This record gives sequence, C-alpha cells and structure tokens, in this order.
Amino acid sequence: MPTLTEPLPLAAPGSDFAQLLVRHDRALLRYIMTFIPRRDDAEEVLQRAATVLWEKFEEYDRSRDFLPWALSVAYFEVLNFRKELARSRLVFREDVLHAVAEARDGLEPQLEAQRTALGECLAKLDADGLTLLRRRYSDSATVASLATESGRTAKSLYRRLDRLRELISQCVERRLASDWT
Repeated sequence: MPTLTEPLPLAAPGSDFAQLLVRHDRALLRYIMTFIPRRDDAEEVLQRAATVLWEKFEEYDRSRDFLPWALSVAYFEVLNFRKELARSRLVFREDVLHAVAEARDGLEPQLEAQRTALGECLAKLDADGLTLLRRRYSDSATVASLATESGRTAKSLYRRLDRLRELISQCVERRLASDWT
C-alpha cells in the first residue's frame, strides 16, 4: 500500500496491453474468422492469441503498430489450432491458409470500407429491425425460436429478414458507390 509520500502509479501493470487488446480485439476476431468460420472456435483461437500476446508483450516494439504484430501472432495460433484439428476434412492445408491470409491483407481497405458502410446502414434501421437482425445473426437465434418469442410465424420473419437484408445491401452499395466516385 503506497504511503502518502509515495506517488500513486499512473497505470496498473498491463494496462497498455489491455488497452491495445481491447482496441483491436474485433479486428483480430474478424481476421481469425477468415480462417476459422465457426465463431466459437475463432473466439477460442482469439483467447489463445491474447495469451501469447500477453506473454510476449515485453518483446513488442512499441514504435510499431500493435495490430500487424497481433495479427501475425493470431496467424500462428490459427495454424496451431489447425494442427489440433488435422484429422478433420474441413481443415485447409497451410499453403492454402497462407494464400487466404495474403488475399485478405490485400482486401483490407475494401473490407474496412464495407464494414463502415454496413455500420452506417445498420444505424439507419428501426429498433425492431436492428433487434431482429442482432438476435438472428449475433445471438445465432433460430427463426423458429424468434417466431415463438414474438408470436409471429416463421414465414413472416423470413420475409422481414429478407426485406431487411435487401435494404441493407442496397444501402451499402449506394454508400460504397458514393465513396468511390
């Protein structure tokens, strides 16, 4: 316990790491999901990568951007995870993963523009539409369970989801077209 004459620490140990990880965790998860489509598996790999990042944080060169360093660590954790699942037929060879990583890196500016446009378009939706989309896609709720909760038919929810997806698609396309002209 510090005495009154001792200065209080400005930041807790590890706070720099925590801030960087929190700032970039969604980007890391999106990157991992490029290789591992099951969200639960991707989140597990993210946790593994975060552990390695923490263990190696003293080696991190703070004069460089954190995200590229973290992405390289995440890539190796994806490879490690893939080795654990090597018996599965759904696992890509390492050279295929490397090609996907290179392709994804080249598409990052376009992907970021699409994410930004999507966020802007989602913000325009009414609360009910946004809640329905989040429940269906973020929470992975089934249409049947949503229909039961809302007292609507599954068919009417499918129609509503189709309309919402079409509205969002058109909005994103308009935003991207206006950005590129």
